[in-house]
Amino acid sequence: MSIESGLIYVDPVPFKNTEEFYKTDYRKSYKGVHCPKPKHVYRAAKIAQQRLSRLVDLIPSSARCLDAGSSSGEFVYLLNSKGFLAEGVEANMPYAEYSQAELKIPVTISPFSQFESEQKFDLITMFHVLEHLENPVLDLAHLGQFLKPGGLFIIEVPNILYVDMAFSHKWHPGHLFSFSARTLSMLMKKAGFETVVCSPIGDAGNLWGIFKFADQKELSSKKFSKPASVEINFKELRKGKILYHLRFWNYLKFISKTYKNIKEIFRTRAKNGREILDEIF
Repeated sequence: MSIESGLIYVDPVPFKNTEEFYKTDYRKSYKGVHCPKPKHVYRAAKIAQQRLSRLVDLIPSSARCLDAGSSSGEFVYLLNSKGFLAEGVEANMPYAEYSQAELKIPVTISPFSQFESEQKFDLITMFHVLEHLENPVLDLAHLGQFLKPGGLFIIEVPNILYVDMAFSHKWHPGHLFSFSARTLSMLMKKAGFETVVCSPIGDAGNLWGIFKFADQKELSSKKFSKPASVEINFKELRKGKILYHLRFWNYLKFISKTYKNIKEIFRTRAKNGREILDEIF
């Protein structure tokens, strides 16, 4: 944890070449497959609908959108099906190639640091990706140059202070950074953005942040209490570790997970990815 900001990060980085790991091996190590299973597509589609419902009123009906870290492409597919002009950028080759071939959506296969486009976007989204980046400030600043004036950058990340997650599960091997609402806003400020909204969503397991390029005078005038940030995070982490074991429903999670898995398998039998998405969307 950084004493200056309270930001939690991994040091040293556990990969010899982070970009190469995410290009070829990440999905295999994380989900055991190089291409998504039908149940993964179904699950991602349901989550994509929730995300669109949170942001649809923020952008014009003809908005041009970039999903940074588009994975297997469900969110881009949903946006295009609703009339938006959407494309993705994805570093993992197998998943990007799947979304190109199966879903027929425009996806650039590239690390964020090398992404180039002649387009400017009304919206850039980044869902459960920021925590994996080795150089998040540089990547955010690079992608931000493709925003139109007044455009929005929306980010969703896991909430490290979520009390209903086992303490040992908070430290995912692929998560190089872990965020609270406070430290996410501070990181975005470092990358040149100001916070519109940044807070927990749903059951508070994830953080949802809406950001825009900041006026530099306004940005420099906003100060954070750095020492207090460290103290708050330590206090909340310790409190959460205790609360997790006091909540009886945390011991029953395997039941809902088993039911959910059976439901996903049943709903996706004998269907390809595009058929699953067309049925849901």
